[in-house]
This record gives sequence, structure tokens and C-alpha cells, in this order.
Amino acid sequence: MPGTPTPAIPSFTDGTVVHQADLNALASNLTNLYGSNLGGFFTQAPTVLVKQTTAQTVSNTTDTLVDFHSAVINNDNMWIPSVANQLVVQHAGVYWLYAQARWPPISVGGGTTFSNVLAQRILVNGTSLANTVAYVTAPILNGEAATQLGTIVSLAVNATVYLDVWHNAGASITLKTDAGSSFLSATFITGP
Repeated sequence: MPGTPTPAIPSFTDGTVVHQADLNALASNLTNLYGSNLGGFFTQAPTVLVKQTTAQTVSNTTDTLVDFHSAVINNDNMWIPSVANQLVVQHAGVYWLYAQARWPPISVGGGTTFSNVLAQRILVNGTSLANTVAYVTAPILNGEAATQLGTIVSLAVNATVYLDVWHNAGASITLKTDAGSSFLSATFITGP
């Protein structure tokens, strides 16, 4: 933590009377350690990775929040199945957000076209496009695709994270659940 001095840990000798100043220094250093150790005494960094296990249909030219059905890891209870499309941050800090959308085989007439795209966004603290913190597009290339993106953001307690997908393939398409599926993850890096 900026402005926090490096602690001078007192040492104690068995059989020697410990003085109040030494005990106060120990208590102060434990407080500093608590404040700088990932925002608290975590045994492991808060991490969540949720994925789809049931296919989801995405309508043509419609922003769609991705629903998740299974937690690969969820050691800080950031995801609950009853709100399948959102993560909720439990500890403030800097997080690595990473996501993948797993697209099905798509055919566009005549081969490759750069006017037909697959898009993916990570949204924070709301579901409007104004809440985008990371965005990627890829051309539809007459086949399957997986689009990935990631970013580092500072998140407060109760911040919400969503994965939004969009395409203009011409008709509704259904996300696939093989080859890693569509997923969203958040991993704590350091305190705020």
C-alpha cells in the first residue's frame, strides 16, 4: 500500500519480559499486513469461471446477454445460478476479466465477407452498451469461430459483470457448448 512503511517485525526471546511497545508494534504491523494483503486475509484470490452447458440462441442484430449454467471455479460466490448472466464482485480490487463466445458453423453467401461480423463485449455495472469495458469483433468466415477478449479493471464490491454477444449473420444462430463453450471469468489480481 502506498504510504505504508515497511514493517519492522519485533523478535522475542523466550524467558524475556515483552514490553508494551513491542506488542504495540506487532499489532500495528499485523494491521498493515491485513490492509495490504489482497484487501484482507484471503487463502486464495477470488476467482470465478462460469460456462454454458446449454445452447443459447442469439437473434440476428440483437445484443444478447449470455446465460451460464455451470461454475468451473467460484471460490468467492461471484456467480449464482438464479442470476445466470451476471457475476457480482464480493471483494473490491483489480480484476482480470476474460471471456469467450463459442459460435456455430455459419455460412454467408459467396465465402468470406467482412461486412458480416461476430461481436462480443464485457459489460460492467450495467447492461447497456455504454457499460462496455472490452469489445472485439471478428468477420464471419464460413465456419465455426470462438471470439475471446480480456481486460484489467478496478471493481468495487457489488460491481456486476456481463458478457454480451451480437452478430449479423442474417438469421438467429445458437452458441455451441463444445470446445471450451462460451464462458466468462474474473480473477482478483490485487487490492484496489
